[in-house]
Amino acid sequence: MDPGETQEIEDLIRRAIVPYSERPDAEAVACLIDDLITHGQALHARVAAIPGARGTERAGAALAEWSYFVDAGPTGRGDHANWNHARALARILRSLAVALAERTSRIR
Repeated sequence: MDPGETQEIEDLIRRAIVPYSERPDAEAVACLIDDLITHGQALHARVAAIPGARGTERAGAALAEWSYFVDAGPTGRGDHANWNHARALARILRSLAVALAERTSRIR
C-alpha cells in the first residue's frame, strides 16, 4: 500500500475505534460504514489475490470475517447496533491491512 492509502485506512479505523462517549451521530456512522466497506472490499480482494494468503492464520481469519460481517450487517437495530458494526468492520479492516503489509513486505 502506498503511504496515502495507509493513512486513509488508519484514519478510518481511528474514527471507528473511539470511546463510546465520542461516538458520532447516526448519519456519520452510516457514512463511516460505507467508507469502511469501500476500503475493506478493495483490501479483501488484494489480500485474497496473494498466493497463499489464506494459509496465514491472520489473513485467512480476516478474509472470512470480512465476508461474514459485510453480508450479515449490523446485529440488532438502531444506532448502537450500527456503531458496533462499524467498530467490528474497522478491526477487521486493520487485520486485512496488516496481513497485506506483512505479505507484501516479504515479497520485496
